[in-house]
Amino acid sequence: MSMWRKLELKLRRRLCLRRHRSTVPTGLVPLSGMHSAVIYLDTPADLMEPQKIKIASYFKRYGIGVSWLSSEDEQLRSSSDLFISLSSLHDINELYAAVCSEARFKIGRRQLKGDVYDFVVTDNGPEPAPAAEAIDVIEHFLVNIQ
Repeated sequence: MSMWRKLELKLRRRLCLRRHRSTVPTGLVPLSGMHSAVIYLDTPADLMEPQKIKIASYFKRYGIGVSWLSSEDEQLRSSSDLFISLSSLHDINELYAAVCSEARFKIGRRQLKGDVYDFVVTDNGPEPAPAAEAIDVIEHFLVNIQ
């Protein structure tokens, strides 16, 4: 994707953010109440293939289908029961994907303006933790929601 196309998409997303904002009420939802999950990554190469397979098999155990989004995708609006952002960057693409997602439960690495996420996994230090560590915490947390 060219640099100008990326810039155009970012500008368009900023302008359309309010119009496409999801109106679905969100909150903590147990795994038994979920059928689909969308996982947002900074770039498609964020997680190595073995980690993607591990995440997909975790959700498959509970009958939850997984799809992947990245900041490079043109279509960031999604409809699922669970939205997880593993992004460690602050950018309009993550904001747009999270705010416009029609998920009933949203999880992120840091809270966005407007309290978008229902659950936030924060880093212990000044440097962002690897996405693999964040997903381990999220998996542990999801199992304990009743």
